[in-house]
Amino acid sequence: MNIKTKLATVFLSVTLLLGGISSAFAKDYTDVPDDYWAAEEIEDVVTKKIVPVYGDKTYRPLDTVTRVDWTEWLLRALGLSQAPITSEPNYSDVTQQTFGYPSIARSDQFGLIYGYTDGEFKPQRFITKVETASIMSHITKDSEVNTGVLNQFADSNEIPAWGVFPFSKAIKYGLYVNYPLETELNPNRELNRAEAAVLLARLMKALNLVEDDYKAEEPAPPEEPKEYMLSVEHLNEYDKAVVDRVNITNLRMIILAKNVFKVSFVESFNSTKHNIGDVITFYFKKDVVTKEGTLVIPANTKLYATIEELRDKKWLNKNTEVYLHFTKMVFPNGHEYDFIARVLNNDEGVLTENKWLKPLEYTVAGAAIGGAAIGLPVGAANDRSGDGMAIGFPTGAGVGLVAGFLTPGVNYKARANEDILIELKVDCSLYNDYVQQVTTKTTTTTTTTKSSK
Repeated sequence: MNIKTKLATVFLSVTLLLGGISSAFAKDYTDVPDDYWAAEEIEDVVTKKIVPVYGDKTYRPLDTVTRVDWTEWLLRALGLSQAPITSEPNYSDVTQQTFGYPSIARSDQFGLIYGYTDGEFKPQRFITKVETASIMSHITKDSEVNTGVLNQFADSNEIPAWGVFPFSKAIKYGLYVNYPLETELNPNRELNRAEAAVLLARLMKALNLVEDDYKAEEPAPPEEPKEYMLSVEHLNEYDKAVVDRVNITNLRMIILAKNVFKVSFVESFNSTKHNIGDVITFYFKKDVVTKEGTLVIPANTKLYATIEELRDKKWLNKNTEVYLHFTKMVFPNGHEYDFIARVLNNDEGVLTENKWLKPLEYTVAGAAIGGAAIGLPVGAANDRSGDGMAIGFPTGAGVGLVAGFLTPGVNYKARANEDILIELKVDCSLYNDYVQQVTTKTTTTTTTTKSSK
């Protein structure tokens, strides 16, 4: 093997190695840049499968966190997410059908997170920073705590009385977050997913501070979330649609195939100015909402279709046919989803002008010409203009109709904002905030009782 061959082999090996390393460290989410303040902790909790990403490969660091989500993530961080359930939780708002029931049951079993004095757990209430501080204090080992540590924070007076000692202890152990201002705690603000990542990452690095009763000897792998149906709702976009159903589960919203939607061209379209492979953009003019009142697709959502085939007009009134393949839907917030659909303006699933368009135009034109060229001379010669027109118009119209059918068809054109109907070919799954809105009914954001740890 000569020197050039050896160098080429080494170069190829290094390239493959680096490519493998790059693939191995590829992130599961796309919306957190490397210089984000909590990027390291987010990557830590996602890699360890403590906090899940959304189905559209986003982490959404500013999304708020419900009590049931925090409960599940805390159990994973402590290695308790698959512990056997030996008793049922005694909360008036929790049954075995409640979203996150296994996590609530395990939490109650270990005494991790308490319910409220009214006997409810309130799983879908957003958890606050002071509540998480209380939980961190509750599960960590006892220690002497100086509440004077709070004086360094400008808003310490906003901490409720029941949270003063827990917050002081959490600060002592470093299990708190005060971003973006180091001098503010914002104790009553709802915890977001970035802050949750930081707290959980710090907790996993400080498991020696956790009471033995609240952690597993050897952390078990996290339990994959199970999907179950929440409701079945219906669309009313097109009364002749074969299917109108939308299934809503705890994980996603599923628009079933055969649902029909009305969408509009973003820009004017002329088939003579496009080629196979071109991408055409459409949009939804208004919100798509189920009969039951759930928002499915927000207004101004974009749809992208590729021209798969373009059949030019032909003789015998064969109009241009545009075959579109819809592939992608992008919400106004930037979230993208697969959306496989076809045109429903006719049985063939293509964009084409009505076959009667040109024959009718030729008929009108022929009638006008016939009346002028035949009717008037005949009328003048016989002084019977009425008879001449009666003969000229039908004759000209007949000639025009025949010409319209025998000559080539017309190109396809559409104006900006012009509507067409499309039919979904494959079920479309939406993993997004709207599913969260369906399952989240509680909007109270403050804590008023000491028992809500």
